[in-house]
Amino acid sequence: MNAGWPGATNIAMDDAHVDAQIGYVDGNVTIYSISESDDPQRKYQVGRNYLDGGMPRRAESLIMEAAMAGHRSNEVAYYWVLATLSERSFDHLGPDEFGNLWAAYAMADEFPRDAWRQAVATVIEFVRCIIEEEERGTPDLDRFSAAVNAYRALAKDRQDEIHRHLEMIMNGWIQDQVEFLEAQHVQTMRLSSDRRNRVWKFFEPVPTAPRRIISPGPMLPPAKRLKVITGAALVGLGVLWTISLMASGGQAVSIVALALVLVWLIVTVKVGLPQRRTTESLPQKWTPGFGAAVSDSVDHWFHQSRPADPMVVQQWLWDTEPVRAKLKAELVHLYGGDHARVGPIRWLIKWHAESTAQQFRGGVPLRSGGPSAAVMVGNAALAIAGLFALISAASASFLGMLGAALVLGIGAAMAWTDALRFLAAAVTHSRDIAEANRRFFAEQQEYERWCAVLANRPTDAEMATWLDYDKMMIKSFAMKHYGLSNRDVIGHLTLTEAAPRCRRARVLYGPPRYSAYVVLLFLLTEGGVRQVTVDLDFATGAIHDERRTTFRYEMIASARVTEVGVRFEQGHRRVMAREEIRSQEQHALVLRRAFRLSLVNSQHIDVLVDNYEHGLHDRRENIRFLAALALDTSGVTGALRILEAVSAEGREWLAHERARRQRRLRDFRESQRFPQAFDVLRTPMSLPGTQQEKGPWDG
Repeated sequence: MNAGWPGATNIAMDDAHVDAQIGYVDGNVTIYSISESDDPQRKYQVGRNYLDGGMPRRAESLIMEAAMAGHRSNEVAYYWVLATLSERSFDHLGPDEFGNLWAAYAMADEFPRDAWRQAVATVIEFVRCIIEEEERGTPDLDRFSAAVNAYRALAKDRQDEIHRHLEMIMNGWIQDQVEFLEAQHVQTMRLSSDRRNRVWKFFEPVPTAPRRIISPGPMLPPAKRLKVITGAALVGLGVLWTISLMASGGQAVSIVALALVLVWLIVTVKVGLPQRRTTESLPQKWTPGFGAAVSDSVDHWFHQSRPADPMVVQQWLWDTEPVRAKLKAELVHLYGGDHARVGPIRWLIKWHAESTAQQFRGGVPLRSGGPSAAVMVGNAALAIAGLFALISAASASFLGMLGAALVLGIGAAMAWTDALRFLAAAVTHSRDIAEANRRFFAEQQEYERWCAVLANRPTDAEMATWLDYDKMMIKSFAMKHYGLSNRDVIGHLTLTEAAPRCRRARVLYGPPRYSAYVVLLFLLTEGGVRQVTVDLDFATGAIHDERRTTFRYEMIASARVTEVGVRFEQGHRRVMAREEIRSQEQHALVLRRAFRLSLVNSQHIDVLVDNYEHGLHDRRENIRFLAALALDTSGVTGALRILEAVSAEGREWLAHERARRQRRLRDFRESQRFPQAFDVLRTPMSLPGTQQEKGPWDG
């Protein structure tokens, strides 16, 4: 074994937790939604969608169901054949699969010749060539060349589909020829449709439209209303009592006191009340859930928008503290009732952070600096007026002054704070409404801009197609490195898992897609297994950090899907099987399902399977269906069947595999003895320029 064996026991990580990246489900995309009551045409279309999305087993079932229910055409026959053969090697074809191929071929025989029927004939001819090479051990080059020429005569879309879906079943000479023809096309298709500038959009949540802040009019609860009215009555009584006492004193003092009170009233109405804070105190910490997620997101995006100059950062944090607190409270109030995730309003949080940063750079004050000088002068005027009034009243009657002061004090204590808050709300209400309208209009413009940016987000089928071409490229690079052709490879397996720190997203009833993958390729040859692991940046298509190893078949001890614990130690990931976990370690582990290939030297190759946690599961979906889907699309289901046999048979697997293929050929030939098999072939299809008078499977 090579020294650089890339087992998954230790993988470099920067995060403390691989599941820290939250995914999301686009519940608005219903391309995979189906019900028992849907008509055959709808079931066929959903089956097509599953096939385009790289899920051929579900596609095969739905297309067959639609065909049996009467939705029949050459097009349906073609996609039924593709779905049956996709992601299967020849030894994985059994009586059920052969029966589907017969039925699809018979369906195409019901309709006039067209481009779809020609595509069916080309696929059938490829299968004939594969069968013939398996039986004879050498290819019939004339027949193979005719099949390749027929393939090249098809529309480019049909060529792409056949290349993608027959990649597992094709082998030997014909696969070498097809890959040679398609080498440059694969390079082009990997980055087609502006992949680099669009992939990131698939992982962006569908944005929620902005909501207008409804500014309620000034109001007091009944209990406070009674308290304010009572307090105001006492203040009024105290004022009248004080004035009556002052009337007995000097008029000059009374006039000065009244003038100072008038100054206070003018300053309070014009300046003090508009500046007065009318909101309740805002929470500084949020309980776990949507509120905490909003708080974290607001802090994150304001941190991202901070000034570049480190000397100004502390001022930025101080100035924006009330802005952030107010924004958190507003977002929780507006969206907390029907949102469990912060993703759909992330665009809004980011926009507010960027807008606030622009104001900060422009010198706009973000934080109130306390009472203005005018307010302080007004308050001082009131205090002096009160002092003058008390002196004047005391000169007339000291006891009367004490009584008036007591009444004024009790009344002010009861009414002062709530009355000023109410008056401030009344004064600022129209201003708040205008500000809310201005803000809503600006948010709506940003929402429309952001929706336009995301308008060309990739479809799930595009994501699946790009990944398929990435796998083809990885296989091509690996085979070139090892100096192998397809005639040297008995079979190959490709498995994928989410890369650390990647973003996750999926559409309803679809498989998870990732912004970065770890791709594991197994090439099964006469000499053993050649295994290559690479990291794939899906946004750019860049392939890097290649790790290679080789081992003999007898080195494989077991292959299984099991529950594992994932632990993170000093930035590295460690995967442990259930039986390896000590009880004291369980609290520090994340439990996942994984495909584990164990070697006799106690090393393991692990492929983690997504468990649909952290936002990747919609309540409308069946978790068992999704779990099976994850096994299929990650390549685990197909790999498990082959590598289980290898682990059980060791070196003898090669001989047993050849024997199994021969049995498949005999089983298939036997199936032609049934009368109905001959009946569907009474008018065989032929390729352009050939005189084919035999059945499609006959030599």
